[in-house]
Amino acid sequence: MRRILYLTVIAMLLTGCKREQPSAEEMEHSHGEAVVELTDQQIATIGIATGPVQQRRMSGNIKATGTLKLAPQDRAEVTSLISGITQRILVNEGQPVAKGQTLALVENTEIVALQKDYLIASRQLALSQDACRRQQDMRQQGAGIERNMQLAQAELDMAAATEQGLRLQLQQLGIDPQQVAEGHFANSVPVRSPIAGVVGEMLVSTGSYLESGTVLMRIYDNRALHADINVFETDIARIKVGQKATLQLSDHAATLLTGTVSFITAALDNDSKSASVHISLDPATGITLLPNMFVTAAIHQDEQLCNAVPDEAIVMNANRRYVFVNLGQGRFSRQEVITGISQQGYTQITFIDQPTPTDGMAEPIDIVVSKAFYLQSMLADHDHD
Repeated sequence: MRRILYLTVIAMLLTGCKREQPSAEEMEHSHGEAVVELTDQQIATIGIATGPVQQRRMSGNIKATGTLKLAPQDRAEVTSLISGITQRILVNEGQPVAKGQTLALVENTEIVALQKDYLIASRQLALSQDACRRQQDMRQQGAGIERNMQLAQAELDMAAATEQGLRLQLQQLGIDPQQVAEGHFANSVPVRSPIAGVVGEMLVSTGSYLESGTVLMRIYDNRALHADINVFETDIARIKVGQKATLQLSDHAATLLTGTVSFITAALDNDSKSASVHISLDPATGITLLPNMFVTAAIHQDEQLCNAVPDEAIVMNANRRYVFVNLGQGRFSRQEVITGISQQGYTQITFIDQPTPTDGMAEPIDIVVSKAFYLQSMLADHDHD
């Protein structure tokens, strides 16, 4: 019964307000806003309360989505420098490996000929060094011939260059030149890991024939994972290097990661109108993270002093947000605002057109902080027109 009586009173007030409102032309204020006029009795009965736009210290989050990524130096393709047959594979998918660890052996008959050439070159170098020393000794004793010394030195230089070239080839293939010089030949070439990480994909099997440059497997150093977050153009100006972030895995809602904004890309994607924000992740234990996992990030904003009003003070109409500014003498002007951070029942606002102080308007700006939706309902007919 009380509810019916209360609604009846409000309906009467609304009807009375409509009779006392100005015409549609009069309702258009200096910046196109609408104005509602009420009597003191109507204000008291509805329970409209006003208060100043407050200066509050607020912080918020910018939410965006992205994926976990690895930088190019933190992933590697393992290839063979020579063609041949995969003699042995020494690791399995998912196995951790160290930098320089032998992952597979590739057999090739040509490497035997290369080692033979190096053995001959190393022996020839030793002979040339002996011959050059003999000529030096003879010259010191006054019995040497200068031309013979020059020829011995030239032969030594050529032998040294040949030995060095073949030695570098063996070292590139992972074969120890010292072992070859001692007559110990290898019939296969080790394929080593260029980085430390985990074997992610195995692309060959034992007995596979490989061309030079064929990818045998891929290595990922997932300890170096970071998050690439796509932040829209409207929010990118609020992102700063050093801001903290909390990330949630899409398929593991209970798993939270933390990190820090380390850099922001200098280019904006024309299609999505977003920029990539790089977030370096803090160490996490007990969590399996993989490249291309989808994440949702909340980038925490620094605390800032801003204009804020109670959430109840903001009304919506046609997807726009408004507050009612108290003009005094029962007059309330609806002003469009842009909202920002929301926290603890208050929301940051920025006026589209800053209200112009008029007679009776308090400083700072005085707005309706309670029952603003009643004033908006009174303007329904005006908005429709």
